[in-house]
Amino acid sequence: MKHKIRLGVNVDHVATLRQVRGGTTPYPSLLDAVKASVKGGAEQITIHLREDRRHIQLEDLKVLSKVCPVPLNLEMAATAQMVKFAKKYRPDWVCFVPEKRAELTTEGGLDVKKGFKKMAPMVEKLGRIGIEISMFIEPSIEQVEASYEIGADAVELHTGKWVLLTGAKKEKEWKRLVDAAEWAHYLGMNVHAGHGLDYQHAKLINKLPHLQEVNIGHSLICYALEDGLQASVSKMRKILK
Repeated sequence: MKHKIRLGVNVDHVATLRQVRGGTTPYPSLLDAVKASVKGGAEQITIHLREDRRHIQLEDLKVLSKVCPVPLNLEMAATAQMVKFAKKYRPDWVCFVPEKRAELTTEGGLDVKKGFKKMAPMVEKLGRIGIEISMFIEPSIEQVEASYEIGADAVELHTGKWVLLTGAKKEKEWKRLVDAAEWAHYLGMNVHAGHGLDYQHAKLINKLPHLQEVNIGHSLICYALEDGLQASVSKMRKILK
């Protein structure tokens, strides 16, 4: 019998709306969004503290680290400052992600192999205090192996490219996802996935071998404009069973 896939809800774009006016309004409330997500069935809350603070603020991390009712997953760039914040506020998970100032959203996976020497001490420091580590990577055997060697507990496979492709190219990218998932599981790491997933692709991602967790944000906030966040998360939760 297939196990249930854990749903992490990314609330970054709730904060985006708040920051449109420079964070001068108390709405929309990030805490209310977290509560609605958990009521809808979210088993994890994900936030990305970006260098440019375009949505999530340091204060959000500070508050959620204390009051989040489910595990907190902090996406962050591999920088000394971000490691300092993670050590101070101690989220349950840290997911290392690539980050470019000019990008609208994360454009691809982290090159763990290239950044191995820089990131290895960071992984060791955070792991030592009990924070679990994932690496947001392209579905590449090479990147899976680098993530294993650096000591990551999980890989989060970037699904954004697969979501946008069609036809034979989509099938080819799916095979890459399957191969990466199989290899990560063989090496003893947890298999996570995320980026660009909507209701349609959530139905398909169910078939990815050994998948334990997905992190979904943008589509859920968009669906929430019509149905409300709790109902949108609840529908996604049902799809992932």
